[in-house]
Amino acid sequence: MNLHAHLKWRSVGYKLFVLYFVSISISIMIMGYLSYNKANDIIRSKVSQVALQTVQQADRRLDLLMNEYANRSLLVFGYKEIQKGILGEYRESYEQTYNNQQISKFLSNLVNVKNDTLNIYIFGEGSSSYRYNSNGFAELPPASKDDQEQEWYKQIIAANGQVVWYGIRPPFPTKFNTTGDKPVFCLGRAIKNLDSKNEIIGVLLMEFDPEPIQTFLSEVNIHTNSSTLIVDRNNTVVADAAGSGLMQPSGLKLPAEAHGVITSMLNGKETMAVYASTEMTDWKLVGMAPIKDLIRDSSEIEYYTLYLVIGFTVVAIVFALIVAKQMHRPVSTLLRSMRRARDGDFDVQIAEARSDEFGMLYHSFNMMVTRIKSLIDEVYIQKLLKKETQLKMMASQINAHFLYNTLDSIHWISRIYKVDEISTMIFGLSKYLRISLSEGKDFVTVAECVELLESYLSIQKVRYQDKFTVNMTVEPEILHFQVLKFVFQPLVENAIYHGLENKRGEGRLDIRFRSDGHILHFEVEDDGVGIEPGKLAELVEVLGSDEAAGEHHFALKNIQTQIKLAYGKEYGLRIDSKPEAGTKVTLTIPLR
Repeated sequence: MNLHAHLKWRSVGYKLFVLYFVSISISIMIMGYLSYNKANDIIRSKVSQVALQTVQQADRRLDLLMNEYANRSLLVFGYKEIQKGILGEYRESYEQTYNNQQISKFLSNLVNVKNDTLNIYIFGEGSSSYRYNSNGFAELPPASKDDQEQEWYKQIIAANGQVVWYGIRPPFPTKFNTTGDKPVFCLGRAIKNLDSKNEIIGVLLMEFDPEPIQTFLSEVNIHTNSSTLIVDRNNTVVADAAGSGLMQPSGLKLPAEAHGVITSMLNGKETMAVYASTEMTDWKLVGMAPIKDLIRDSSEIEYYTLYLVIGFTVVAIVFALIVAKQMHRPVSTLLRSMRRARDGDFDVQIAEARSDEFGMLYHSFNMMVTRIKSLIDEVYIQKLLKKETQLKMMASQINAHFLYNTLDSIHWISRIYKVDEISTMIFGLSKYLRISLSEGKDFVTVAECVELLESYLSIQKVRYQDKFTVNMTVEPEILHFQVLKFVFQPLVENAIYHGLENKRGEGRLDIRFRSDGHILHFEVEDDGVGIEPGKLAELVEVLGSDEAAGEHHFALKNIQTQIKLAYGKEYGLRIDSKPEAGTKVTLTIPLR
């Protein structure tokens, strides 16, 4: 992979494209997933509500059917001739025959009202029992001990006259059974003596054709491929449409609530079960359907959501490419210009006008390149000036030697002719020039500065004679430190020309070099004419500003500028003065 391709894959545009594409795609996928799940939940909720309403309506129909069966059993329960026959309250045999005929006629009419009654068993615990089925009416012996020991018999007795519902099941094994093992819908009820309400005199067992209930269950359809069944309090199947799961566990764990919806795993499938309790029994009517079939309609939403995700992902790719291109183009423009500047072309300028952050970058780049070019030109010019200065210094050094020799000759001639004033001034001037030039160096030691001031003062003493006295004090420990060369003598010169020259009588000039840690305080104090407050304020303002000074304050402003450029803005001059009392100028610089 070459460098260009490597940079292309690592470019900001490519990273922006990946960032936009990934973020938008993930957002679309999450929204699609959440939307599909939400739609799926809504469909399941709606289907569950509709299914529950269907089961509740069917439950009311089931209660009507159970109530009809219960009413039939109640007719048998309250028929006096049956009670009379069970108790054997006959005065003669003819009365027994007549009573049996009445019972047969009653049971026949009861059965013929609806043709769904298969067997009616009346187990009397007195003198007789009765049976009515398709073979007709028969009077039978009373219930034997074996019959009374049967579990179902005990359950009916324990119900104390209430209906005991057994659901669809094989017939109970009794000696009266003549229908075989074909499943029947069965209920039982204890028969009480109407003259003595708490005395149980027998048991009624009624078996009905299960087809009406099975047909009813098959008609309860909550959804395609659904099934409906009836379970007891132990969740055992007591009735279903096909009769395949009778008396078997349903596999459900229904809550104690009267109605509701649950989800359970049956035969490896997630199944929704809606249930409602019946009023006549302790049973629950249950409708079941696989969840997959219930939400089959949501598959269209799934495919639609998938298509939307794919479509929006394509849109996201296009959008990411556009955004990445828009973001990468100004970066490329800036990068090309920076490469040109790197290669030395400082005339490069980005002409594209933008009002965003890239526009600010372009403007800053243009200013930076312009500034760099200006600085390069300045450095180049400075180099040229430095070379010119070096050449002039070499020439001045040659001229200085000639000047030193000439002044030395004048000095010795003046001594020969005993002109001491001229000799002193020439010697001081020669020494002052030698120190001032100092091979072109800008920094000299404090000791050299002191010697420079002494040479200058020796010249001024010849001129002014006894006009003023000079007191110079220097701390010996600072003599070796380096300081600027030309900032001390002008302060002494100002004190003489502006302070002492116009003073009447003899003046005093105090010069002090003192240190405060690593700070040098150079103080020049005179007792001359001083400075007027207005002029002093003007002078202080000039020294504190960054503007160039006029000709009246040029020397002090020049010194102030040199100090701040060499040492920093926290150093410089301070002037204290009172009219006719004198002036004190303090120069503060660091010792190095």
